[in-house]
Amino acid sequence: MPQPTPTIATEYTPLGSSVVASVRYLPQRLLGIWAHPDDEAYLSAGLMARVAAAGGSVTVVTATSGEQGTDDPARRGTAAFGARRQRELEASLAGLGVTDLRVLGLPDGACDEADDEAQIRALSGILREVEPDTVVTFGPDGITNHPDHRAVSRWATEAWRRAPAAELLYAAVTFDHVERFAAVHDEIGVYAGFGDDGPPAIGPLQVALECALTDDELDRKRSALAEHASQTAPLAKQMGEDTYRIWWREETFRRPSAAEVHCCPVPDWVTTGRVASQLAGSPA
Repeated sequence: MPQPTPTIATEYTPLGSSVVASVRYLPQRLLGIWAHPDDEAYLSAGLMARVAAAGGSVTVVTATSGEQGTDDPARRGTAAFGARRQRELEASLAGLGVTDLRVLGLPDGACDEADDEAQIRALSGILREVEPDTVVTFGPDGITNHPDHRAVSRWATEAWRRAPAAELLYAAVTFDHVERFAAVHDEIGVYAGFGDDGPPAIGPLQVALECALTDDELDRKRSALAEHASQTAPLAKQMGEDTYRIWWREETFRRPSAAEVHCCPVPDWVTTGRVASQLAGSPA
């Protein structure tokens, strides 16, 4: 495995009354845990491509095949449309140099109704197998407040909490992003799930990792998004190509707070009277 390259991304630290940017090392084993095909492209395509290009490994987990992602009642919820979206995902990842895809096979739109413990254990198994040094996923807000996104955040955080060998990072939006694209967001309603308050946003000091993509990297990300044509083509047409192309030029991640980590589901064994025996082994 190659040595870490210190030009992968940026983080921000305080220096007196100012905020300064500094470089971060490149993850060598990146694990992304998402809910639907295209989540990974919007939020981390640039990061995945940088890791893969540097010789690192990238694994992507998606909870569903996204079979509900259409307004066409003849296709919505069908296995055929889910298969199409999975093919789109595979093609998108291949263009980024990523081949390790895991699909949990949960019903699209029903992740919040799934058994938490079963999904946590499934992700724990992937964590043990892949041994990532960095895990990226949704924060508790799910970026858009989507119930599937929030459920995936819950499972991924708890799986990591049981064996926190990797760095856990949450995808996030910055105040600058929200402000720059406010008119676009109002038009498409991407953050409507948060009501009038808008999405939770972060300032520079909360940014733990930022990929600001070069023009070449942005071209590659746009191509990856284009592979998700069933989802991205109508949205790009609505927004206009010039705006759509730069919409997610900056991929931003933050560290979870202690409160967020400890608000995850309590493992079953804590409440079933088997604490002593389980503590002797692994709860996951």
